[in-house]
Amino acid sequence: MKKALITGITGQDGSYLAELLLSKNYQVYGIIRRSSSLNTSRIDHIYQDPHEPNARLFLLYGDLNDGSSLNRIIRMVRPDEIYHLGSQSHVRVSFDIPEYAGDITGLGTVRILEAIRESGLNTKFYNASSSEMFGSAPP
Repeated sequence: MKKALITGITGQDGSYLAELLLSKNYQVYGIIRRSSSLNTSRIDHIYQDPHEPNARLFLLYGDLNDGSSLNRIIRMVRPDEIYHLGSQSHVRVSFDIPEYAGDITGLGTVRILEAIRESGLNTKFYNASSSEMFGSAPP
């Protein structure tokens, strides 16, 4: 059974991707941040108790700011595929705290790639992004 790791699993695209991969018989691991207001409403309908014998969806605590947590998760899961959908996506925050947004979005990607390299795994990596990074296009 193939294993996929998803950052941003609780977001719109991450939840749809998790549902698709589960329908294709993957084991799906999602990275979630520790937060006082954990919001998993988008994946509640596919959530499985990880102690169930046939569970295929697992949520793991980690953070794109923390390379050691990413290293630990990648070494533990040994994913065949990583789907990097996580970022700091709140537009106002990106203007108010641009260095924070850059650290999460840019360096978070570097941290994942470095964790893959250090693991020695031959993992496929998909990095989602946004058309917003190119700015507005002429009409």
